Amino acid sequence: MKAWGIVAVLGCLLGCAAPENSIEADYRTVASATLWLQQDSTSSAMTLAMVEAELARRGESHAGGAYLGKRTAAAYGQRLYARHSAAVLTGKQCSDFPSSAAAQQFFLRSGGPTQDRYNLDGDGDGLACEWGVTLRTSRKLYAHSTPRTVKSSPKYRSAPRYSSGCYTGPRGGRYTISASGRKNYGGC
Repeated sequence: MKAWGIVAVLGCLLGCAAPENSIEADYRTVASATLWLQQDSTSSAMTLAMVEAELARRGESHAGGAYLGKRTAAAYGQRLYARHSAAVLTGKQCSDFPSSAAAQQFFLRSGGPTQDRYNLDGDGDGLACEWGVTLRTSRKLYAHSTPRTVKSSPKYRSAPRYSSGCYTGPRGGRYTISASGRKNYGGC
């Protein structure tokens, strides 16, 4: 009997754990570094939305190459979900929240993005109370365009390398590079 109890407890620990995309997951207790990693790697749209809202609630908009809206800002203004005004509850408005991140968290916990019980996402993009503006702004600030290649002038252009380790200088002289990094014109 005792063994069955242990198996039941272990089974519940393995099977009863909240899934990654659970809206009941409390992201307030998760370290920011972990949230940034999860923001970059999760395949769950709900988890991504909750993680980004929590990071913004903390006042964090970017970390390294990651930033809010990197994967979600494209939804802003796109009608992704049908909205029905007949099913709207009263009692919450965008002005009731201290930030658009807090509104987004409430929206997700109350059925969003598929349901909009409080009419916080009238355009149906899945982003409540101008949360999309926050994401789009973050993306504009932190998204780095393709790295630009710097064209060097002919005067400073690297000399072509030959298989023997000899280089040709800007005036035609041939040299090798010594261990100290100096040009050795007598080495070819």
